[in-house]
Amino acid sequence: MLRLCAAELSKRSNNGGVKPIWIDLGGGTGWNIEQMDLLYGISNFECVYLVDLCQPLCKVAERRFQDKGWTNVKVICQDALSFVLPELAGQDRGQIDLVTMSYSLSMIENFYPVVDRITSLLNPQTGFIGVADFYVSGTADPSGRRDAEKAGVLGYQCSWFTRVFWQHWFEFDHVYLHPCRRNYLELKFATHKVLNCRNHFIIPYLIQIPYYVWLGRPGDSVESKPRQPSRPVITNSVYAITSVSPPSSPDLPPVISSDHATPTHLPKHMQRGRSTFSVKPNVNLGPPVLSTPISSNTQATSRGGGWSRLPYQPTKPEHAQFSTYIYGFTWEDPQHDLEVLDLRSGDNLMVITSAGDNALAYAAHQSGLTIHCVDMNPCQNHLLELKLAALRSLDYDTFWRMFGLGSLPDFGRTLDSILSAELSSPAYQYWRRNIHAFAPRQSVLADSVLGDLNHRNLYTTGYSGVALRYLRVISKMFGIHRATQQLVIASSLAKQAKIWQDKIRGRLFSNIAIRILDNPVAMWQFMGVPINQWNMLRSEGSMSQYVRDTLDPVFHSSSCATSNYFYRLLFARQYSPDCCPDYLTKDGFARLQLVVGTGAVPVQPTFHLHTATLLDTLNGMRDGELAKAVIMDHMDWFSPEDAESEVVALARVVRKTGFVLWRSAARIPWYIAVFKRHEFTVEALDIRKPNSMTPLDRVNMYASLYKATKL
Repeated sequence: MLRLCAAELSKRSNNGGVKPIWIDLGGGTGWNIEQMDLLYGISNFECVYLVDLCQPLCKVAERRFQDKGWTNVKVICQDALSFVLPELAGQDRGQIDLVTMSYSLSMIENFYPVVDRITSLLNPQTGFIGVADFYVSGTADPSGRRDAEKAGVLGYQCSWFTRVFWQHWFEFDHVYLHPCRRNYLELKFATHKVLNCRNHFIIPYLIQIPYYVWLGRPGDSVESKPRQPSRPVITNSVYAITSVSPPSSPDLPPVISSDHATPTHLPKHMQRGRSTFSVKPNVNLGPPVLSTPISSNTQATSRGGGWSRLPYQPTKPEHAQFSTYIYGFTWEDPQHDLEVLDLRSGDNLMVITSAGDNALAYAAHQSGLTIHCVDMNPCQNHLLELKLAALRSLDYDTFWRMFGLGSLPDFGRTLDSILSAELSSPAYQYWRRNIHAFAPRQSVLADSVLGDLNHRNLYTTGYSGVALRYLRVISKMFGIHRATQQLVIASSLAKQAKIWQDKIRGRLFSNIAIRILDNPVAMWQFMGVPINQWNMLRSEGSMSQYVRDTLDPVFHSSSCATSNYFYRLLFARQYSPDCCPDYLTKDGFARLQLVVGTGAVPVQPTFHLHTATLLDTLNGMRDGELAKAVIMDHMDWFSPEDAESEVVALARVVRKTGFVLWRSAARIPWYIAVFKRHEFTVEALDIRKPNSMTPLDRVNMYASLYKATKL
């Protein structure tokens, strides 16, 4: 929780503005504050208040802060409901930037007014609250909530035994886990980040205590005066256990109305800059702490960078069926696309997200684009969003280790402390649960038995990662593994072609290998080829012929050591500085940083991430909105009815003289006629000929490339 808070505060400080004020509610001995110093720096706060009712704990905290020499940290030994901030007595409404509660909400019996008090304290523009605590869920399914995307439905629900047992167990120690506590918190605040976890207590995976980490912001209905960026620093540096008696009433102490100006009788160093109007949604009155999610179901969540993520319902069957991405890397050559697309500033494109590599290539090639990245699998957009967040917030060397080598041992810390502030809540939840993608768990026994078969990184995850792992197994079975490693470092194209011809080709094209590929189940599991597409390529010839026409031209025409990063990744499972996608080069990284923005640089969104079907996305667009659409081999997957519906939508949304670009496993795909029926003229840009040694592109996986221009 502290790392997430520190990441949000760091993002705010990068944008300028006044130093924040932090209240650690139920802070005990001050451990949280000491840890925050390592993450963000206590000197970066204007003032820090530790509030706790236990006097012995407060004394420990006081001594801890005195030893540290922190003059801006105050210890307040009072009740969470009625505590008084000495510099802001009665004038604390809307003045606080951060409130944290670490396992303290569950210990407060009368918690409703405490949460209400926090609501009144937080600055409506820059304030946020961080909570880490145990919980149990209710029996109701949370997926129906309108904010279910951000509310963290993944891992939220607890079993009947967990709900009953832990709730009663903790009550013996006066810790209360009833669902109403978390429900009320999420009612009063808009969820910004959330993570539902299990604490593996005593016996891992057998005894599990549910807990959650949650960040929220004031809702739009809260009216409070924001502090202006310029205000004096609080200078009071007295360490003391405040002994102000709480009021006799259990209700909240009175607060000044939001229509009041700052009282003039306070000392100048206590006067807080105030505005005399109410805060309305979307009014920017200063540097925000949070990249505020928009709660509307029709608006996107912008992270302040060069992209936006449109909301979606993660429990819908079409999204819930995916637990990971299918493609960890993109298998279409953007170099050939760019030759055809003729991109110009102002172009409005729609592409299928896949791993996001081609969308990044387009943006690096031409500035001023609007790119709609569409994928029904939310995990594909999680992957692209992670790349965008890393471009915005990481240095090149770290970025290269993540996506060039596919490995970052401290990915968990980097995710929490840096990337989380740029990610949407669903993307953060996904990557927090899949830290092993970049930091795999190591097993000495498995390494000793399996050797490099046990090698794991980003590119061995997802369905495409399964294909890479099987490829390694098959290459060892057929005795060509060493030859494939020689292939990716061959010093010349002639040497590469000789290695392919003499050491690999004969064994790879054996009857056993071809029979494995000539199976629709294997093709789907290993290469992501659906049954409709498999039928299309089989209708024009044998699988043996298709594989030969794909691979023979590639290894005679492009080097896996210098240019063909697609096949290099297949065999080496990582890129090299000399052979990688454009977004991984130093020049490409620098160009894309201008697109997504860094630090306080304001940029307009280039990428718009849609977690939806292509048809649903098209139906939400205006007539003639798109200049170009790149749909990869998408149409190969369709039935005639599905193809008809999508082409009708494309005909409406693609402007006149705009076009649709696609690849196909068939030389002459059946759905050409569908495009022609709906006012498109279709042109075959490339058709692969049997036994030809001229590849269509560096991948050469598809048999044709087509362009359909709107009349």
